[in-house]
Order: sequence, then C-alpha cells, then structure tokens
Amino acid sequence: MTKEERFDLLSNEKIDKNVYEYLRSFFNDLKIEILGKHEGKLFDLMKRGLLEGWCWQTTETAALFMPDDDMVYRGNLYFDKYDTYYHGFIVFNYEDKKYVFDPSLGFINSLDLYSDTFKVDIKGKVKAKEIKEYFINYVKNPPKEDYSNYSDKEMAIINMVRELFFDSNREPEIVLYGEEDPNGPIYRNGSGYKNIEIDDNKVKKLTVHYYLDA
Repeated sequence: MTKEERFDLLSNEKIDKNVYEYLRSFFNDLKIEILGKHEGKLFDLMKRGLLEGWCWQTTETAALFMPDDDMVYRGNLYFDKYDTYYHGFIVFNYEDKKYVFDPSLGFINSLDLYSDTFKVDIKGKVKAKEIKEYFINYVKNPPKEDYSNYSDKEMAIINMVRELFFDSNREPEIVLYGEEDPNGPIYRNGSGYKNIEIDDNKVKKLTVHYYLDA
C-alpha cells in the first residue's frame, strides 16, 4: 500500500460527528501561534494543514486540556516500504472506544484502523496527567537558569534567541524543552507558553508559540 492509499483509507473512515465535537470542546481556550506567521484555534490550523511538522508541540499542548487518562504516543509510522515517519499522536477514549487524534497529519480515526494502516511502532508514551503535572509545576516553580558550563559561542546563541523572541516589547513566555526521552512528559518541544490560566491545578487557558519544528 502506498502512502497516498494509506492516507485515503484513513480520510475515508466514517467517524461520528459527536467525536469531532467532543474533541473540539476541549480547545476553546487554546490559541496557537506559529513562527509569527499564523495563529488560531487548533482545529482551524489543523484543517489548513499548518500543524504538520509540529507534532511534539501540538500533542503535548493539546494534552494539557484533555482527560487525564488520554495518552500521547511517540513512534514510527510506515508510509510505504522506504518511508518511515517519526511522529507523535494522541489516543483518547470516547464512549468506551479508543480513537486517534493526529492534529499534525489531520486525522481522527479509530485506533485499530490507524495502527493497522501505518503499522505503528511505538517508541514511547505518556499520560496526559503526567504532562499536566509537569507543566503546572514548571509554571509555578520555574527552574533557575545555570549558564556556568556554557561556552562563549553557546552564550552568543542564547543571547541572540533572547533578542529575537524575548525582548521587552514581547509578553513574557515560559519555554519548555524537556528531555530526549520519548516516555517523558515533555519531548522535543521548545515552545513558548503565555497567557496561562491555572485554576485548581487545571490548565484553563493559554497561548502557545511554536518557534522551531522538530
């Protein structure tokens, strides 16, 4: 099966419209900004194909608004014999059935069909609850920056990034990087988060700015 045939198969699966509405309801207070070029709601950007290449950032950010037991998966998708795609997507439950929410490729499918179509090879996974806990703790207790071991060249790069993205005229952002662990809560992210509202240890609202795709 070719990549195009796999995409067509998933695109043509009939998914109850209530599943779409269920997902959409989580993201009313999430705004996404991409490289200063595009901004909007998650579903609108997904429909326009603007989230491709931003899977790590989008799945981790979306998970902040989703039920605790939903999962972010990271692994390989097989498009065809010679094309493997390292990717992140979300697995969620709706009325006792498992679905995939793949905002970067624009798919909402039953888990079985998605897994069989792409021959998914999972490399890591994490619960939405863990991502939320990490994020909220990071926002409330941001780590102190230690640049003592950085070279002059590395410091020059850091200062350049500061000048580009964190000047005094920009609203302060909290940037999440995470570790190189596909089972970790934050993985290959590097996004800036602002306008954050947290109430009763729940993320209620935020704006996320994507800087570099991974």
